[in-house]
Amino acid sequence: MVKVGFITEGKADKFIISSDRFKKYLLTSYQIVFSDDDIKLGNGKSGIKKNFKSLLSGLYKNNVDFIIIMVDQDDKETQKKNRKYKPVDCPKLIVDEIVNFRDNRHYVKENLIFVVMTREMEAWFLADEELSLDCNNQKPEEILNPSDVIAKQLGTHSHGRIAIKVKGKFSIERAAKNAPSAFRFIKKLKEIRDSVK
Repeated sequence: MVKVGFITEGKADKFIISSDRFKKYLLTSYQIVFSDDDIKLGNGKSGIKKNFKSLLSGLYKNNVDFIIIMVDQDDKETQKKNRKYKPVDCPKLIVDEIVNFRDNRHYVKENLIFVVMTREMEAWFLADEELSLDCNNQKPEEILNPSDVIAKQLGTHSHGRIAIKVKGKFSIERAAKNAPSAFRFIKKLKEIRDSVK
């Protein structure tokens, strides 16, 4: 077994990670364990940047072996205007934005794993075909505002309420078939599992 801590950008991410379904999946598939105390809410990317040291130290006090930091891609307007820009270029920019803020670089260790969700976690919900959400004939991670697309279908604009409505049915494995960033997340989970064998 390996103990993992999570830092989530938003409440929706935290609702999914803390769900019994997700905990059971990580335990049975990857021998990863964690409690609700091992999930820290970053309150946005700016909150993660500003509170990086204290978020990490809170998890290290819980004796976690790895820390997964889950952040949204959130395309910047200047990136969208660049015709050469592709979403796959963005994860490094997001990680650098957090790590290079103030003295955050000093607290980066090998057991720190960044998961950059292309657009936002709601794109993963759209990618899970069994949730039967309509992508308007687009690939889930190419939709600029996946939460808006889901909001219209589920009748709520709250990221948290959207997550609560899907958390009992959502499968990261199904989402990974249609969302490359979800696939990368699963790959990182496998690397964690394999590192302790």
